[in-house]
Amino acid sequence: MRKSFDSSVSLNSLRNSALCCLLLSGLVFAPLSAADEKPVFEIQSASFKLDDDLLVLDSVITIELPDYITAAIDQGFAVPLSFEVEIMETVDYWFDKKNVSLKQQYLLHFLPMLNSYVVSDINAGQRYYFDHRDDAVRLLQTVYRYPLFDISNIDADLDIYARMRFGLDVDELPLPLKSSSLWDNDWDLQSEWFDWEIERFGQ
Repeated sequence: MRKSFDSSVSLNSLRNSALCCLLLSGLVFAPLSAADEKPVFEIQSASFKLDDDLLVLDSVITIELPDYITAAIDQGFAVPLSFEVEIMETVDYWFDKKNVSLKQQYLLHFLPMLNSYVVSDINAGQRYYFDHRDDAVRLLQTVYRYPLFDISNIDADLDIYARMRFGLDVDELPLPLKSSSLWDNDWDLQSEWFDWEIERFGQ
């Protein structure tokens, strides 16, 4: 016996199957959400030591530069990077107050004539040369005994803590990078603030 063919049911089934396939493919191929993306810059640790009357900084930073930033570096653009350290005073029922702060600035770029990658320490007026970009980035990932604040400038009686972040110094970006930044080329990249308590160091 020949079975009848219900075209409306078959078409609806096909439409439903196609819709399911699209939804599934969207789930599989959808871009990662912001929560799932790997941080470009992340402070792993930060602490102070006291050298005479000077607080010196030790820190470890993870740096994972996106492809568009490494491409800009390889094309000779000087990409500005910096870390900021602040001493914050805790204020009840209001925003915490910045007590003292310091900003360390770097430039990372490639010199084709020397076939070298260069890290320029803007604050110290020094340059470091490397054969490979990864080696230049590795220099920036470790801060060792960096002189910061005179302990006499910090009031030990206040409820204070330190915080640090690392990232691109957007204010110092070369104009061509500012003007050519597209929606998927985000140059406003900073780590989260990393907080830690300040020891009294015998005060």
